[in-house]
Amino acid sequence: MTNRVTKLALALLMAASSHAMADSGPAEDGLMCLERPLLQGPHAYLRSLSFHLRGHAPSMEEYAALDGQDEVSEAQIDDILASDAFADRVVRNHHKLLWPRIDNVNLVSNENQITKHASGVWYRPERAGFYRGSTELYDGIHCLNQEAEFNPDGSIVTYEDINGLQREGWVMISPYWDPETSIKVCAFDAQDAVYSSNGTECASRSGWKVMDCGCGPNLNYCYRNNINGKLTQAMTEDVDRRIKRTVSEDLPYIELFTGRTAFVNGPMVHFIRYQTESWDGVRLDPVPYNVDTLPDLHYTQEDEWVEIQLPEDHAGLLTSIAFLLRFQTNRARANRFYNAFLCRPFQPPVGGLPPADDESAAEADLQKRAGCKYCHAILEPSAAHWGRWPELGGGFADADRFPIYRDDCFTCAISNNCDEDCNRFYVTRSYTPEVNAYLGYLKPYVFLRPEHEINIESGPALLAMQGVVNHELPTCSARTAIEMALGRELLPEEQSWPEEMAIDFAAQNFSYRTLIKAVVTSDTFRRVR
Repeated sequence: MTNRVTKLALALLMAASSHAMADSGPAEDGLMCLERPLLQGPHAYLRSLSFHLRGHAPSMEEYAALDGQDEVSEAQIDDILASDAFADRVVRNHHKLLWPRIDNVNLVSNENQITKHASGVWYRPERAGFYRGSTELYDGIHCLNQEAEFNPDGSIVTYEDINGLQREGWVMISPYWDPETSIKVCAFDAQDAVYSSNGTECASRSGWKVMDCGCGPNLNYCYRNNINGKLTQAMTEDVDRRIKRTVSEDLPYIELFTGRTAFVNGPMVHFIRYQTESWDGVRLDPVPYNVDTLPDLHYTQEDEWVEIQLPEDHAGLLTSIAFLLRFQTNRARANRFYNAFLCRPFQPPVGGLPPADDESAAEADLQKRAGCKYCHAILEPSAAHWGRWPELGGGFADADRFPIYRDDCFTCAISNNCDEDCNRFYVTRSYTPEVNAYLGYLKPYVFLRPEHEINIESGPALLAMQGVVNHELPTCSARTAIEMALGRELLPEEQSWPEEMAIDFAAQNFSYRTLIKAVVTSDTFRRVR
């Protein structure tokens, strides 16, 4: 049987070769060169289309539809490109460009974590000593395993134990993560005030240090130990859904860099509303969403996704929380954009960088420093596009609250006694005499040339549109699309292809599906491999 199949395959290959050779020019020295490539037949072509664009074989019904056809129809190709499987394939390919997974990012501080003690009562271990009178003992200082009592004024009744600690009882609470149940929660932690008696917002970090602030209504302000993974996964899925929407609805591809549509689910909405103050190493403040317009989703609606419109300063994927947390410095954000969407990695020229003299090596401005300026003359003004998106976080510093210069930040810099806002957003410390002139200014303005100041206020959308105007973004996008469809990198003789495809890509209103269709209907894709 095997020999028969082998012979049949050889016979078919020889027949195809003979047919191609019949159209060839005269032989020279016994060698034959084909004038045109040997192309796949309809069944092999359909199989290639399906595997490359959807990741699976065609169905038997799709094969049957080819009966009596000499060619895969345009309608069949359009059906594949309109499928969910193709959109998912594009999403997976963009993972290689964006690196959007942020599983290792910790969004919440242990200080506001609520957990269950061995006695079955929930409490905050990190706040336990503050409530109950000890700064040395933590985990052991939970409340008593008895129902809480309250004074006539509503204050919590405490009992002094043998160690001199003041301990209260518990109350029954329906927590936000499981509202159908009731759990025992230490009364201090279960306090549901939105504001304390002295006016402190209980959801804020300042509220953690006020005796009459707890975890808020239904424990909304505190979190369980499994919330971080749900949040980082949801923030990554937001990016995936934006990409899939662009492909499925055949929207202009540049919508990915300029659009304001995003997606949120229950855990994301709950976190943005109640828990952004529970930050650890990275922060989402000032919150980049309009909290008042968030959909009415409950924390438990993990699989419920709602499309929302973001404020006008957003720039598609480039200001998504996942992107900002994956690339936590403005230079890293610009660098990823250049690599992934302009196909311009920052790297030294062939032969390396020239040696620098001592004076040039000491230059504080990297745009001028020998060796550094080769990349940083471009990287620094490009990074400035994220100037209002704070580093080490995913917030947005709007111009009303954060003007370019603040007198109080300059004054406190001189006295070395600045508040958190000044220290985080403004230049309050000078590491070199050249920086002294920028004390009191927003950090992104350090060494920024006047002609580049527009980058900060216009944001990453301007950088993307510059890439469109100079044709780098369409050409690079065409390259990555071609390589996705072919399943390989371009060959040396194919290097001009992306630029040719990019012209039609732009002319077709940046339709990604139309771009891929042009690739898969080309002889290069259909060539027998």
